[in-house]
Amino acid sequence: MSQTATKFKKLLEAARTRKGDSGTDTTIVVGHLAQMRMFMMRQGLEFYPRQDTFGFRKSFLADLVEANEIDMRLEGVIDDFVIDGKGLFYFRPVGDTYRILWFSRDNYRAYYDPQGELEELDLIYEFEVRQGTAMMPVNPHGGAKRYVRLRVKRDSIIETISEQKPSFETTPSASGFLEGHTRTVVNSLGFIPAVEAFNNMRSTGTEATGDFDWLADHIVVHDALVRNIRNNITFYGNPTLVSSRSKQDLVESGDGDAPARPTISSQAGFSGLDRPSTRVSTPGAGGIGGMRVPRIIANLEATDRVAYITPDAVSGDQNLYARQYREEIRAALGGVDELGISSGATAYEIKSLFGRAATTAARKCRGLLTYGLCKLLSLIIYHEEQIFRDSFAAAIGLKKPPPPIREQFASEEEFIKAIPVFEQVKQKFDEAVEQGIRNAVQNQQLPPGVVGLVPDGDRRVEWRWKGPVFEESTEDILNSSIVVRNLQELGVNSVEALRYLFPDKTDEERSSMLSGYPFRMAQATQQSIGTFLSLIANMREIPHPQAPDLPLLADPKLDLTPYIYRAIDFLKKELTYAGQYVDSSGSGDPAVLDPIESGRRDLGLPISAGPERPSFVPDPGGPLGLLPGGPGSGSGGVGPGGQPLAGGIPAAERKPERAAQLPVPGSLLADDPTGGTYLASAGFGSGQLPGQLPGGAFNYGDPDLVIPTGAGLFPGRGPADQPAGPARGGAGKRRVSQSGQRRKS
Repeated sequence: MSQTATKFKKLLEAARTRKGDSGTDTTIVVGHLAQMRMFMMRQGLEFYPRQDTFGFRKSFLADLVEANEIDMRLEGVIDDFVIDGKGLFYFRPVGDTYRILWFSRDNYRAYYDPQGELEELDLIYEFEVRQGTAMMPVNPHGGAKRYVRLRVKRDSIIETISEQKPSFETTPSASGFLEGHTRTVVNSLGFIPAVEAFNNMRSTGTEATGDFDWLADHIVVHDALVRNIRNNITFYGNPTLVSSRSKQDLVESGDGDAPARPTISSQAGFSGLDRPSTRVSTPGAGGIGGMRVPRIIANLEATDRVAYITPDAVSGDQNLYARQYREEIRAALGGVDELGISSGATAYEIKSLFGRAATTAARKCRGLLTYGLCKLLSLIIYHEEQIFRDSFAAAIGLKKPPPPIREQFASEEEFIKAIPVFEQVKQKFDEAVEQGIRNAVQNQQLPPGVVGLVPDGDRRVEWRWKGPVFEESTEDILNSSIVVRNLQELGVNSVEALRYLFPDKTDEERSSMLSGYPFRMAQATQQSIGTFLSLIANMREIPHPQAPDLPLLADPKLDLTPYIYRAIDFLKKELTYAGQYVDSSGSGDPAVLDPIESGRRDLGLPISAGPERPSFVPDPGGPLGLLPGGPGSGSGGVGPGGQPLAGGIPAAERKPERAAQLPVPGSLLADDPTGGTYLASAGFGSGQLPGQLPGGAFNYGDPDLVIPTGAGLFPGRGPADQPAGPARGGAGKRRVSQSGQRRKS
């Protein structure tokens, strides 16, 4: 890495971590980040559903944002997003709620399928644990680092906790990563719960760059320029005494006890004419005493000259160049240099000039929020609706049809024939559930035990600012209201006209605001209807010029009835505004597992895309589940690669991710997860890799011991060593393996 790249990385990390002792001088990076944070967050952000007929989604989103403290954590997210150019939002169900996490560019790898959908996700983050003994007190402000690596797929999540920092280039089975503790849990969602956000995205692909990457050389040059200016001011800041009189007349001896102040020449070893030695000397004639200028210099004659000279530390050209250089870089970043605004003479000009920074921040908000966090919140709502459908079906007594599993059939032909039968039964089941939901919503009565969110069409989530950066004055609000009134007089409907007065509100909110009686609009419309009626009465009395025996009203080209209908329809519309319902066809559903893959996931089997891909890829991190005729049924089964497995071996069941504990990124734990105490309660078993037996004594040729299902066969340091209760007849004794008995004897 070059010296410029090293210095540039140091500047970025200092701004990201907000360290003041990093030795940086330029304020371009921190100034641009502060400006983007101000214009991207303004007075706060509010997330709301685009459609919320029943009012449940808004309260759900408010509770979710408050539980994850999103409004407080967005400042750090914006710093990473602007510096790195991209990041990842990831959520994980924890109990009855969701935990939303943000991963910077260096902490994740996202892999896509040919259709552009997320196929696999690799995450790495760190946390700390408290360490201490009885003899040494524990430091509550820090601890040892531990690392978590998550490999997220649509059917499973492989979790590994290790003391060494893992790398994306290695796999959990590599030799350098065996110290970790690995387990596999079920991904109950059926899709990858993550959305990647991009800042400066290229025209094709998923690559993006940070704001400062392409200006790295300019920023490093400006940092060196500012450092030189600061050094000049520090060095030449003190004035120099110049006089025509002798030294003895102007300088007096200082206090003998006070140490002499070293000078540049004395410390550098400069030699004088009377002192040929070049060693480092002490100023003030060998340390006799310091020399200082008295406060009052008297007895000056007319020809004497005594004055202080202050050198020009920074020339005007140098200062102007540094300021112009900073303004050019800030303008290239899409922002505004607050200290170098030369064209803003009035408040309106300054506000217009800051419009460039506001526009840049709005584009970044679109990438971070619209296509990032809001899409993630939409996925959470989608999962809540799926939970509602499942719980509703169970509450009304509908049983989901079991999907066909390939291992349950004797031949491939029988499995293929069972697929269309299952699809027909599944379609009838879905129709029955949808009909039951419609009836329950229409009757406004749900059966007991139903959880989740009611399906309500469009699931997209929007965001808006709670307030602007520049507060509007009363004159600005009055001008906007005048524009609204003029538009209404032109015939523009009230919902469209109110966009100028309430630009941040939705059409549904503007429609709900028009629940009152618009007396001015009603009065004007009623007067126009009266005008049409009086005109019709006059036309009935006036004869037609071309047919004097007929009234003017008899001419079909002069029919005013449609205008009366239009005025009445306009009045009816102004009095009955209502929102519009949008279905969920354009909500962007995630790529989820099909029912057959979901059934295989629940049994712990590797998934496939259906009968068109009959070859299954073995899952290296998870055990096989219980199958008819499989492990645990007593009649033997088929393992990976078609190898038979011995019957009677109980298979380990995977936990769903909502019930599996996992440390939060950046947290400080009281117990060490790699020590065994935390792992036993979190479901990590004995703290060893799946398939690794206690003591390491096993044969590689024995399939019943190598596969993950054999990880809990032998008691050693795992949960099997817990004392048995009285109900199990153990009288509090622990089970001991034969090898352990031999060691004791």
